[in-house]
Amino acid sequence: MSRIFKFLLAALIAFPASAQGPASDIEDLPEEVRRKIQQEALGMATEWIQTLKGLTRPNQKAIPLTDLIRKLMPHGFAKVGGVASRDAENPPDRWVIRRRENDAKYDRKFIKTLQLYSTESLTLQAFAKTIESLLAVWPNKLLLLDADGDGSITLSEYALSSPLVQDQQTDEDGFSQNQRRGFAYYDSNKNGVIDGTEIIRSTSYVEKKMRQYMAALLISRADIDKDSILSQSELKELSPKTKGLPAAIPLSEAIYWLRLIGSDDIAPLRDTLLEWKENPTQN
Repeated sequence: MSRIFKFLLAALIAFPASAQGPASDIEDLPEEVRRKIQQEALGMATEWIQTLKGLTRPNQKAIPLTDLIRKLMPHGFAKVGGVASRDAENPPDRWVIRRRENDAKYDRKFIKTLQLYSTESLTLQAFAKTIESLLAVWPNKLLLLDADGDGSITLSEYALSSPLVQDQQTDEDGFSQNQRRGFAYYDSNKNGVIDGTEIIRSTSYVEKKMRQYMAALLISRADIDKDSILSQSELKELSPKTKGLPAAIPLSEAIYWLRLIGSDDIAPLRDTLLEWKENPTQN
């Protein structure tokens, strides 16, 4: 194991796990929001357990958190952006690098949160509580805008999350187009306030992240010739409907590619990898 790999692994598991775990981040959310988050988190946690079962040996009852990290990190997990080998030929712009940096931060946040709820091995409850915490981040921030504490957020309250800049155009009520567009995204029933489960308008971001991680755990199964590179033909075998496949991807950077897969395609890709053994040509 390289010195850098050991350092990153140590950084990710630097703090001991708590047997009980901290109080849930959904405690202060409205009841119907809590129920929705719990339901979504349980569904994603179940997918995690099914994925881990595909990795365990017949005599292995569970996977420790350290094993999960060791299986993710060789594929680019928690790697700071801007170091992909292809960058030398096609340098990324600053927004691509910034996105990679944010992805790496989220990777570390996922592991740190999972560690809080894990003990000796990874369980359905540990994943469910972790995902609840991740799903609760934005609803908790959104509710801070509820200035009068009535459980709903008006356009005037929501506008505080997107302050006007100098010379920005506004309508006759003093709101910018961005403020109205952002508010309309949450106010799905168009009743003029953000309330109820509208506070957690979408869980797709966390769901996609979790499935990217699951696919990364299994991605080496697509390396048919075991040369540590996913050739275009191997990628096509894995994801035949994906357009614009690269010529090749090192396994060490596989998660970069997985993050470009659309939300509707990442789950089928993960399921294909689960169905494969170590060599798909043997199935």
